[in-house]
Amino acid sequence: MITQISNRQSVIQIVKAASSDIIGTLGGDTFSFAVGLMLLHRTHSAISFGLGAIIYPVVGLLLVMPVGNLVDRRPHKSLILGSKLVAILAFVLYSWLTTRINAPMVLAILLIVMIASCDKVTNTTFTAAVHELVNDNHVKTLATIEQAATAGIQLVAPVLAAMLYGWIGFLGIVRVVIVADMLTWLIALSMRFHPLVSTADEPVPVKGQWAQFQVGLRYIHDHFTLLSVVTMGIFLNFLLASIDVGLPYAIVQTLHLGNTRLSWILSAFSGGVLLGNLVLSVLPRFKNVLLAVLRLSMVIGGLIAVIGGIFIAPLTATLLMTSLIGIALVIGVTLAFVNTPMSVYMQMTVPTALLGRVGSTFSTLMQLALPLGTVAYGVLFQHLPAGPVYLVTGIVIVGYIALNLRRVKRHGRA
Repeated sequence: MITQISNRQSVIQIVKAASSDIIGTLGGDTFSFAVGLMLLHRTHSAISFGLGAIIYPVVGLLLVMPVGNLVDRRPHKSLILGSKLVAILAFVLYSWLTTRINAPMVLAILLIVMIASCDKVTNTTFTAAVHELVNDNHVKTLATIEQAATAGIQLVAPVLAAMLYGWIGFLGIVRVVIVADMLTWLIALSMRFHPLVSTADEPVPVKGQWAQFQVGLRYIHDHFTLLSVVTMGIFLNFLLASIDVGLPYAIVQTLHLGNTRLSWILSAFSGGVLLGNLVLSVLPRFKNVLLAVLRLSMVIGGLIAVIGGIFIAPLTATLLMTSLIGIALVIGVTLAFVNTPMSVYMQMTVPTALLGRVGSTFSTLMQLALPLGTVAYGVLFQHLPAGPVYLVTGIVIVGYIALNLRRVKRHGRA
């Protein structure tokens, strides 16, 4: 049972959460881009821009069990404030050490590990605390606005980071990020968390880290729709790594169309996600989430196959770019219609006492699929033309989703 939260209180909490997301995401994305530039200039290492993509999934995997258990057992507000405070102190210590120790890569890795750990706690806790912030009528609104805010920031963060890097330098950006994190801490402090009165969702208290974590795993395994969403999300994230790896290689290295044109396509993805979430915010919740997500995922598979056809066809550079930007925009919108309903479904169906463990497991598995897909597609695009790779990837997605649709209809589940 949870203290009744009014619609007015929910709206205030949504405004605060969106403000925190905008400030936090803008600071985090700006720092990620800036630290990549700094390392590239100081170490000339090609891996500079890939540190976060490697470290975040590894940290997520190592912390999936302790963080999930911790979040389900401790007051959520104190966990969020504590993790954000540790992140601020890590940035302050880094800004002091980086002028005294000439080991940029080592310091950057240590900082990213600390920030990834703090983000794991913060994000998992916010997922588990949604019902303490807003009432059921506003869960979807909160999810769509947060997703839209994140997508919007991702459109401008690289440009802002490059501008600030040239204006105030890397250390100046670190100081800006510290101020941004302090603002998000103050916003979190001002948010009212309506505490649970009862934790009866988990009928049998269990002891031990693994025993506690197994409760969340069993819950996912025993619920057909949730298990289907998790397995499908892992599969799609793995295959969608083809976008992150293949487009830069094909546009810049193979076709020599330049970084600017590549940025237009990548911005179209973020713009599509933003647009999709804005549309979702005024639509009613999907009644049959699994069927809707499966059908939309089949659309994504078809569009990826079309990308393969575009690379195979002898198109002019202008027509190629126009087609890819249009498809990227549609894929972004469709991804918003897939990701946000899945998040809302989890919030509305998983018992609050298990949201930490289920949410931690879900996010970690999604995160791990991307670097695995990046490695696999990195090898494929290095040795094969982009067109056939995308064409086969799209066909595989459509085939996989078609099999799942048959399985869902056979079970009579939605």
